[in-house]
Amino acid sequence: MLYSYVFLPFMRIISIAAMLCALWLLSGCKDQKVDSSVEASELDKKTYAGLEDVFNDTSTIETKGKYMLLIFGANGCTYCENLKDDIKAHKNLRTMLKEQFNAYYINTSYSKLHTFRIGESDTLQDHAIPTRQLAQIYRIGPTPTLVFAAKDGRTILTYPSYLPPKQFSALLEFIAQGSWQKANGDEKQIATMLQKHLQAL
Repeated sequence: MLYSYVFLPFMRIISIAAMLCALWLLSGCKDQKVDSSVEASELDKKTYAGLEDVFNDTSTIETKGKYMLLIFGANGCTYCENLKDDIKAHKNLRTMLKEQFNAYYINTSYSKLHTFRIGESDTLQDHAIPTRQLAQIYRIGPTPTLVFAAKDGRTILTYPSYLPPKQFSALLEFIAQGSWQKANGDEKQIATMLQKHLQAL
């Protein structure tokens, strides 16, 4: 009798604790530290395997005279995988990203150090920024989140959501064709203009 009152509740606590530990270990969204730049580069390549011609190595993030697109994703993110599959499956998306943007896929599940290079050629500055801090700078919540920046590195628009191929293509055109410039840098107005642009499809 004493056995069932003392030992069984204790075993339930142990079982629950073991289950929570297992879930924590299996979780794909925990930060994983990467010690060397070689390891970080390999993790990046695995994250966007099959899209190495679209996404640049995140060791150095810069505009290189193009619009910059940062796609923040995470391990276990279904919509991040859908977005990458869409890019693989639609040649127009792939072409537009390669021609009009310097695109980077940043996996927030890993902790890496990025050289973030911003500014015009005469005022170019390098900043060493860890992944977590980079995500904090852009206030990344859900993934995928798309951050578009102008050629000098200034943020144009942050879009925290997955878009189907047709809408994603329209968003890329909206940025690449300079439609956003009519808002004179007002991010809320840019978002409103974009919403109208997407609703008109």
